[in-house]
Amino acid sequence: MDIRRIRELVIIAMFADDDLMETLVLKGGNALDIAHDLKLRASVDVDFSMSDDFEDLEAIESKIERTLSERFDSEGYQVFDYRFKPKPKKASQEIPDFWGGYQVEFKIIEAQKYDELQLNLDNLRRNATTIGSEQQRTFKIDISKHEYCDSKEELELDDYIIYVYTLPMILIEKLRALCQQMPEYPLRGKGRARARDVFDIYSIITEKSVDIASSENQELFKSIFSAKEVPLSLLSGIKKQREFHRPDWAAVEQSVSTSLKSFDFYYDFLEELVENLKSLGIE
Repeated sequence: MDIRRIRELVIIAMFADDDLMETLVLKGGNALDIAHDLKLRASVDVDFSMSDDFEDLEAIESKIERTLSERFDSEGYQVFDYRFKPKPKKASQEIPDFWGGYQVEFKIIEAQKYDELQLNLDNLRRNATTIGSEQQRTFKIDISKHEYCDSKEELELDDYIIYVYTLPMILIEKLRALCQQMPEYPLRGKGRARARDVFDIYSIITEKSVDIASSENQELFKSIFSAKEVPLSLLSGIKKQREFHRPDWAAVEQSVSTSLKSFDFYYDFLEELVENLKSLGIE
């Protein structure tokens, strides 16, 4: 089974359940690829957002395991080593309720192999389906809670209704993610270089002609940034973060099959974009 089909099955599984369908919105690289036909980087993990939070975590844990198992079973695969966990693992008074979400991890194996090896978990793990040059065995689903999802759009995938971020939503969330790595953002933690977002922002705007400065999208900036209490004023600090994000560029080069320009080319584009946004009062 190829990586794209695995991702499609995960997405279909999550939207095949009525409760999950009404709650989740697909975002990130898989929304770009599968929903918007923008194939930028190879990504196994599937990302979702929701506007609120789950109420009964035990019920949700079982529900997701069941719908994944049913979907992969229909293709001759067995789901095992399933885990559902909150992120961060431990809540604290310093972390507001809107922060974090949940992560699902699981492995798959051909049903016939599962029948032969099910009594030996170590053998199951060694024989699990692998994907990509790194022979990845564990697949992940990330769910972010308390996000802005009102502008989602409806699409069909294999005759299933799915909800996805629009291109402006994806773009603005990537700009927000860059701001969230700045020392000025109180929930930054250690911060993480995100050169992939720099590349994605360029690609979305140039390949899909997204007018990020439209009046509608100016309101979208406010909604998406406020969901995680990120001040729009942090956008002006992006010009100071070039060297912070540079070390992540090698990972982008490894994950993109097409020829690339230099990291500085894409970062120059990003800085010009931010300057244009400031001239429109988005700061």
